[in-house]
Amino acid sequence: MENVLTISNLDKRYGKIHAVNNLSIAVEKGSVYGILGPNGSGKTTTLGIVLGVVNSGGGSFSWFNEPNSKQNRKRIGAILEQPLFYPYLSALNNLKIVADIKQVSYDDIERVLKIVDLWERKDSKFKTFSYGMKQRLAIASALLGNPEVLIFDEPTNGLDPRGIAEIRELIIDIARQGITIILASHLLDEVQKTCSHVVVLHKGEKLFEGKVEDVLNLSNTVEVASNNAQILEIALNEFGKINEMKRNGEQFLLSLSEGITTTDLNTYLIDKGIIVSHLSVRKKSLEEQFLELLSE
Repeated sequence: MENVLTISNLDKRYGKIHAVNNLSIAVEKGSVYGILGPNGSGKTTTLGIVLGVVNSGGGSFSWFNEPNSKQNRKRIGAILEQPLFYPYLSALNNLKIVADIKQVSYDDIERVLKIVDLWERKDSKFKTFSYGMKQRLAIASALLGNPEVLIFDEPTNGLDPRGIAEIRELIIDIARQGITIILASHLLDEVQKTCSHVVVLHKGEKLFEGKVEDVLNLSNTVEVASNNAQILEIALNEFGKINEMKRNGEQFLLSLSEGITTTDLNTYLIDKGIIVSHLSVRKKSLEEQFLELLSE
């Protein structure tokens, strides 16, 4: 796959604080790439460096497999701070100012306002907007000029549950148009529901990078039960292909060895003459995986 952003051994210190520590990641074209970590993990600093607003202390990065340049940055739309517009100007006039800065035609304003569902409020003053509408206007401003990549830093901060859901659906809709999205967030649920790929950061270091589905499949828990828990426990102990086993009432919670499936387990138990009354796989949430990565 073609990468739109490649970061190699990026480093940044603020005095004694190691904000970004030898970070290397690659963002594939067309992906929704989540940068996940608690506050202070280096998310915003990393984005600031690749956008040219923060100087790095070492390492390198490239956009579209080319050295960083002003021309390449024109292919990128970004929202790094909270939405800031002139409060007494309308949405339309605010975007005209953004269009002038970006040197793009005013003709593009209608398109982006319709994408974020604000066309009917184009003549309303910015100060009359709810926080969610302000955030959508910021997304519209980032979309001006048809960027190939959109960067969002904590796009749902301060929103109520309805606003979070609206921004999430908007990001997914934009991604369906083929735009690559890089999304920094500390909200695990939003990353799980929105992103296709994720990197987990902690104190500037990378703990994991890959597809979200791969994170969720790192460790699945198998639940198994039968009518005779004592006989089942003996058989499970003799299986020899279980990494970890815990008893929860009449159920046993298992972590199977790599390459071993529930079919293998069920076949073994049938051969032992044990008929299971319950057998299922319980996937860990991104939150559970995230907390485990941090604890390790």
